Amino acid sequence: MTYPEGDPLERLNRLWAQLVGGLSRSGRRAEALAAYREVRMILGAELGVDPEPGWPLIATSTAELRAATAAEFIELLRTIHVRSGLTLPEVSRRAGQVLPRSQAYSLLKRGKLPTKPDQVRAFVTICGLPAPQVARVMELWATLREQTELAVSGPEDDKPFAILIVRSA
Repeated sequence: MTYPEGDPLERLNRLWAQLVGGLSRSGRRAEALAAYREVRMILGAELGVDPEPGWPLIATSTAELRAATAAEFIELLRTIHVRSGLTLPEVSRRAGQVLPRSQAYSLLKRGKLPTKPDQVRAFVTICGLPAPQVARVMELWATLREQTELAVSGPEDDKPFAILIVRSA
């Protein structure tokens, strides 16, 4: 059966994604998580949809995977986390030794770009991003990391140098 407005389940998914995304972006993370859990419960009860635990029903769109600064990257990680429906201790437990609980909290709380790519990759994978989106997040991280390193080290011409003078007898 075809529907003029598209698949009803897909439309429902988009509407819930807009609600959860809007709540999350406006800083209302607890409400976003509650809305996510509600749609998960409704789809489970009404349609018998029971996704694999830890994998979100509402995926992050590839267009949303952008960040030009460390602060924007951390906000992106927060959005991915909220949409996952997982608590930080759950993320840490699933990641094992790659992402200790303190580091899971540190990824989202501090204002600096994460330094360990394995932790970023584990975090977004466990939060449920598909492989192409994980790759995109890692590209963003690498670009921002490179920019940060260049900003700290400065251009090559500004580095001090020394001249060694050798006198012969």
